[in-house]
Amino acid sequence: MKSSRREVGGGALIGLPIVWAQASSGTNANALALLSLRRWYSSLTLSSPESVPSLFGLWAWLLGMATLLIVVMAFQGPKRALGQLFDFPGHFRLIAGALIRLRRSGRVVAVTIGMTVLAWTVSQIRTYHLAQGKDDLILLTKSRGLGELAVEQGILAGLTPLRDLVGLADNFPLLLLATIVLFRVSAERWSGPYVPLSLRRDRQVVWGELVWGGGALYLLYRLVSLASGTGDLPLGGLIMVEVIIIPVLMLLLDAGLLSWVLVELRNAGLGDTGNDALDTNEVVRMLPGAMLTCLAVLPARYLATAVLLATLDMPGSVTNSLVGRYVRWQLNWGLADLQGAALVVAGVAGVVAWTRGTVGGTVRGYPRLLAAEGGHLAALLTLAGLAAGTLSALAYMIVLSLPAQTWVLAAADGYAHYATLPVGLVTLAGLVELGERSLPMATLASASEAGSDPTSA
Repeated sequence: MKSSRREVGGGALIGLPIVWAQASSGTNANALALLSLRRWYSSLTLSSPESVPSLFGLWAWLLGMATLLIVVMAFQGPKRALGQLFDFPGHFRLIAGALIRLRRSGRVVAVTIGMTVLAWTVSQIRTYHLAQGKDDLILLTKSRGLGELAVEQGILAGLTPLRDLVGLADNFPLLLLATIVLFRVSAERWSGPYVPLSLRRDRQVVWGELVWGGGALYLLYRLVSLASGTGDLPLGGLIMVEVIIIPVLMLLLDAGLLSWVLVELRNAGLGDTGNDALDTNEVVRMLPGAMLTCLAVLPARYLATAVLLATLDMPGSVTNSLVGRYVRWQLNWGLADLQGAALVVAGVAGVVAWTRGTVGGTVRGYPRLLAAEGGHLAALLTLAGLAAGTLSALAYMIVLSLPAQTWVLAAADGYAHYATLPVGLVTLAGLVELGERSLPMATLASASEAGSDPTSA
């Protein structure tokens, strides 16, 4: 293992040369910057890197939403955009439509929530007695009251209302299940009748094998990380190979699981509720567009991992270089900046469900969505941020009111995710609903006559 690793409080922290070069900011600030990276990498929980309470996350959210509204006005015109933004009956109809999709997609709700409970329970058992959990909580609350910390965490959760669905590859039981299912599909194809080489090179076959192979590799990587005592940080020690491979694997696997959720939500709207068979071909076909969606909706997830891995092998001589300044920005409020900017393109998640899974189709579909339903999109994301932030703040307020123990901070993060997961499901279903509304009528009509979904029209 690299010598830059330092064991602190029973867990692994990174002695990054760039971080520790910030002598003027003090040890507490450095420790908080590292803690914010660890929480983001291990549980997709944004955390303040500053030693005092800050409303920076709120300004990032407001700026992101204001930029989205300006973009919507550019596509729709101010009058129509504002009309949709304050169309309260329309918002109720949209949420009702999203809830109907979720009710028809019982498998998605049951599996995502059930696997999340299982994954969180196992994680809590593993870290229950680690002293680092108590040390982290004391560090966070050293200059923050309970209310300040709860509000701050709620605001940061509102920046990422879709975090639980776009980052599903962190759910190990679900990732293991998906890997086994896709491997079984591939094994049945191998043992079946002879298939011509041209069909064996079909895009759906290749993507499916990439996902189950990548899933097996990533699961092994994280298990090795846990065994080496660096569970809430990347493993490191593989020169610069990890910098590329691990973020790409995360993106591929996130996209594979997001594709499944999108296919289920889309088919629920088409009335395909009686067919319980999982169509893996539809799932893997959507992968390129879903990868673009994950990168657009949760960019800080992949960039932070790449930067964190790169700094393990970065010499101290780059501290004052352009790269060093970028890393310091990333370690400060860079994650919140990225997620605030991502709100402008978060609606692409509703577009990809109605495409053939191509990047080009996804890129062309988003302007169409902005022109047709941009005001409703801005209102939906605003409501999602408010709901996710409020519920998360309540979860932190309740759990963190308990006496400081080794498990309290992890429990607060877990219950906050329990609160935002349903919000994310409703939001994603609403985005799929808006994506369907923005489709050209000719496409819907031809698909209806053919008895198929619009992506095949």
